[in-house]
Amino acid sequence: MRQDQFEKLKKAAEENGYINIGISEDGTPVNSGMIPWERTASAFNMKTPNVTLAASDLSDKVVLEALEKCTILGCYIFAPLKDYSFISGLKDLRDLFILHAENMKDLAFLRGLSDLFMFYLQDAVLLDLEPLAEAFSAGEQIPGKCLGLCSCRIKDVSALTKAEIRFSELLIWASEEDSEERWKTALRPGTFRFRGK
Repeated sequence: MRQDQFEKLKKAAEENGYINIGISEDGTPVNSGMIPWERTASAFNMKTPNVTLAASDLSDKVVLEALEKCTILGCYIFAPLKDYSFISGLKDLRDLFILHAENMKDLAFLRGLSDLFMFYLQDAVLLDLEPLAEAFSAGEQIPGKCLGLCSCRIKDVSALTKAEIRFSELLIWASEEDSEERWKTALRPGTFRFRGK
């Protein structure tokens, strides 16, 4: 972890402060990124990371202990990770943005994240969305949930279509074998986009 980023994290931990974290391959600070959401209100809920970790920092006990003392509202992952289980400890998380998720095995790390209302995921291969449906259903219905899935291959999406989740935005950038029909939810999204290949 870069020294300036560690100092920011250390200060936030000492104050039990609020932070938004970014994770890059080598810890290079991330000051901007793509905003997938169409609605202005949704876009304004995204934050810029004020502390950036290197992917390798997720196995550093000192860094993890400091993170536990902070309230983390946004987590923006810009590098492929081998393990996403650390996310389950970010209990106050509201916005989760993950690029390069080709190593992801499932979404079990979302269970218990009842404040989560924005989730963008790219390149994952998953069996189902059950943990996501649980997290989105457990929280308040306002604000509406924002879900963006880009080039993800998901075998079973029925957990979302059966759950009573109020979506503000449901945006799908489909993999080749996907179809628009299977994304129809019980509660109609405020904004729904399906972009096939």
